[in-house]
Amino acid sequence: CRYHRDHGHDTEECRQLKNQIEDLIRKGHLCKYVDRDAPQGRREQRREEAPRHKRLITGGDEEVISFSEVDYEGVRLPHDDPVVVTLLVELFTMKRILIDSGSSADILYKHAFDQLRIPADQLKPVKTPLVGFAGETIHPLGSINLSVVAGTAPCQTQVEMTFLVVDTPSPYNAIVGRPGLNLLEA
Repeated sequence: CRYHRDHGHDTEECRQLKNQIEDLIRKGHLCKYVDRDAPQGRREQRREEAPRHKRLITGGDEEVISFSEVDYEGVRLPHDDPVVVTLLVELFTMKRILIDSGSSADILYKHAFDQLRIPADQLKPVKTPLVGFAGETIHPLGSINLSVVAGTAPCQTQVEMTFLVVDTPSPYNAIVGRPGLNLLEA
């Protein structure tokens, strides 16, 4: 797709490009290129189809978040897999970050904290323990503010998240909970 400068679909099949062109037509920016006598088939077809995308409006610009059949390659449906992402944390690429909208805290596991090579004396004391799903209590080693970048240019955002550092086994390096999701406006 030349519009997205990416692979996965052809420019001629790009729904985002077609929607963007239709929006420009509706706003009157492309009047000299529009044949008013042409059939309006695509617009009528769109109304009949079930919507396959959601519109996200940010800062006055409208961006379409959509999923195509390509996104389902290798995915067995139905599934309840967790959402696991890769983020840039303190300029390091950190993989295996669990997105958990049920978590009231952003968590960084000690094994990942150690790999960032931040001195432990940078941790701020935390007195409140964490209570897990099964009722177990975990006392954080402390909290730390870290720079986090989500996305890729030109669609990316950078925020400063406060992570609670915990020393407990986990297959993940970190958990981004509601505080982080709210900061990212996700």
